[in-house]
Amino acid sequence: MKIIIVGAGQVGSSLSINLVKEGNDVTLIDKSADLLENIADKVDLQTIHGNGAHPRILEAAGAHKADMIVAVSKSDETNMIACQVAYTVFGVSKKIARIRDIEYLNYENLFADESTPIDFTISPDLIVSSYIKKLILFQGTHQVFNFSNIENCLINIIYKENQELENSIKHYQSACNKFNAKICGFIRNDKLFSIEDGDTLENGDELLFICKEENIEDITKLFKNNKNNKRIMIAGGGNIGKHLSESINNNYQVKVIESNEERAEYLSEVIDDVTIINADSSNEDILLEENIEHMDVFCALTNDDEANILSAMLAKKLGSKNVISIINKISYSDLVEKQEIDITISPEDLTMGALLTHIRKGSILKAHSLMHGFIELLEIEVKDSIDSKIIGKNIDQINMSENTIVCCIIRNNDFIFDTSNMLFEQNDRLVCLVNKKDVKQIEDLFE
Repeated sequence: MKIIIVGAGQVGSSLSINLVKEGNDVTLIDKSADLLENIADKVDLQTIHGNGAHPRILEAAGAHKADMIVAVSKSDETNMIACQVAYTVFGVSKKIARIRDIEYLNYENLFADESTPIDFTISPDLIVSSYIKKLILFQGTHQVFNFSNIENCLINIIYKENQELENSIKHYQSACNKFNAKICGFIRNDKLFSIEDGDTLENGDELLFICKEENIEDITKLFKNNKNNKRIMIAGGGNIGKHLSESINNNYQVKVIESNEERAEYLSEVIDDVTIINADSSNEDILLEENIEHMDVFCALTNDDEANILSAMLAKKLGSKNVISIINKISYSDLVEKQEIDITISPEDLTMGALLTHIRKGSILKAHSLMHGFIELLEIEVKDSIDSKIIGKNIDQINMSENTIVCCIIRNNDFIFDTSNMLFEQNDRLVCLVNKKDVKQIEDLFE
């Protein structure tokens, strides 16, 4: 595919590198020559220095031949106009834009071909806040990823060794059978493994389950991780902190610590039933004064990685039961020990997953980025066609990489875990864990 990407920031650069490595023809546009030069040194792609919303720049990028434009610059307005020009002047069929300001997203009819022609909008702040809300709701999970039908999901639970817990994977799989759930793999020392007979768990292993949302609590009970969250403290009243507190204030006791006085006053005016504190969240006295030791979850959600790490580690030390921290830099998240911060969240990974869902070919209904993008969780629809390579065949008869872990087939919204002898039918959905390097092969196979 020929893809134009507007914006060479963190998301745009990562997306460009990934798509080039998969064999796509990518042109990257940005106003910063330094950012473009940095990307061009890593992968072979065309770069254009300029404003991605200008017709002349888009023409130079080959917009008349482009299959898709992905506008992820820092400016919402630039992203919207870039999609408008790409469609109106050059007829680009697929348009994706990152929109940060919720004011734009509040008007559904704004994004349509007859107004602002954008097929899919991506709001990183809403994606992150919605994801954290799920982690708070499903206490005991490390990750929660939904499929195209939101009631189906993959969850990640970290095994914490103690005398009360079994260490046999077979034991937990047997217990999950009554919930129609399956352990499809586990992560150990940053490597993904399929399940083998006789596998035993080690402290810190991450178990990956396919299940229904309604059974998540049952599964976490197996690991004695099912305490209900009631009290939530949020460090950072920016967009993510604001969205999160607004979405959970009816069900939890919520406190928000915001260091900027003007922003704190604004939050106190627009959010009901939330305590707003104008203070530094890394101040030990403030945390103790606000009863940090009674908090079920502490969320560090500022725009500063260092501040998030410090406040989250301090909150954990002072007695918060669970701490969640946004960390943008991979190098930082790799340094943080899991016992110091329970869950680290990469906004880039979450945004990338949302983008990939729309960028992948039509048969891929849902994509999630795992393990900093090295693995993708894919939900793939089996479509009927005259030259289908899939329908009427079983897993062993199709040419899938041996590194791919098949999790299940979803048929009529029911999980089928024993896939060995199942023949694919039209509208089946295959869920699998795929190495980044094998994604294109999967796309072509199910196209």
